[in-house]
Amino acid sequence: MQINPLQTNLMHLFNNEPIKAAVERFSDDSNSFSSILSESFNTASVTDTVDKSGTIELLMGESDDLAGLLIDAQKSELALQLALQIRNKIIDAYNEVMRMQV
Repeated sequence: MQINPLQTNLMHLFNNEPIKAAVERFSDDSNSFSSILSESFNTASVTDTVDKSGTIELLMGESDDLAGLLIDAQKSELALQLALQIRNKIIDAYNEVMRMQV
């Protein structure tokens, strides 16, 4: 009985252009877990800073845009929730990989 290497049996799958494009897209460093997570936390940080500065301006009487302040607060909350959900998904994926039997 001859056993063929798995790599030669699966090579025909990568001859499809959409699959090649997806593999190249996910192998790029800009789409790594760390870059996605850091980008989401940076976005949350920026929106939080904008929200805090708007609140300070409103409290000091420099601004009277209450609607804009509420919108900034909602953006900040949504960005934080998105960052937390991305973190949770990454942790779940890591735990799933660690549970795999080799």
